[in-house]
Amino acid sequence: MPMQLKIFTFLIILIFSAGCSANSSDNIEEIEAVKRKLAEILPNEINLISIQETDLNGFFEVNFEGIEPLYVSSDGNYLVSGDIYLITKDGLVNKSEARRDYQRKTLIKGLNESELITFEPRQINHNIFVFTDVDCGYCRQFHNQIDEYLELGIRVNYLAYPRAGIGSDSFNKISSAWCNEDPNYSLTLLKQGQDIETKLCEDNPVEKHFNLGNTIGVQGTPSIITDEGKMIPGYLPPQDLLNILATNS
Repeated sequence: MPMQLKIFTFLIILIFSAGCSANSSDNIEEIEAVKRKLAEILPNEINLISIQETDLNGFFEVNFEGIEPLYVSSDGNYLVSGDIYLITKDGLVNKSEARRDYQRKTLIKGLNESELITFEPRQINHNIFVFTDVDCGYCRQFHNQIDEYLELGIRVNYLAYPRAGIGSDSFNKISSAWCNEDPNYSLTLLKQGQDIETKLCEDNPVEKHFNLGNTIGVQGTPSIITDEGKMIPGYLPPQDLLNILATNS
């Protein structure tokens, strides 16, 4: 008989500090059992990325593509939606957000720099990764001020995130920029609302970037990722962005 899954949405607060231990053979068996139970109830289009131990005894973190992580009990009967907070003498620490930061940082750092369209300042003080769409008004506003960001020492690495999806007109436009002999100039023209020659190449990374954005929780553009993996959603004026980067560095 199919398992009935009970789903709760609430805030989990940990009152103790404990590091994630190495997977024991028992935990590996539990994880495999959880995978089997999830496979019984999850739609086929939901892509399970990983199941990991957490600081919360008896629960695993389940990561899906394009969905916020959930927490599943080791018996596979309960799914919990929400962030885990650790209570310390200095206040609350969002353990879930820290794990998301680490995931974003790891995945972004795994990219080859040749896959990015980068605008370099004379002196690099901060490094950001920006998921962008050439037909997004706030993305255009951001790029119209690119020289101001550069003057503040902010290195801007663009990744493609055509919101209309793979195969859309926006997808083809931004792919043409990546396939052009001068990607920086081509991207700038598109951000100014101008047309460029459609030029699609097989090795462009646009689809890869789009899928990566979905994996790490990009929901709109521009979405800015810092070197530390923190996500800053939306447009920020140059000085405001610098203030945030300086605070978090």
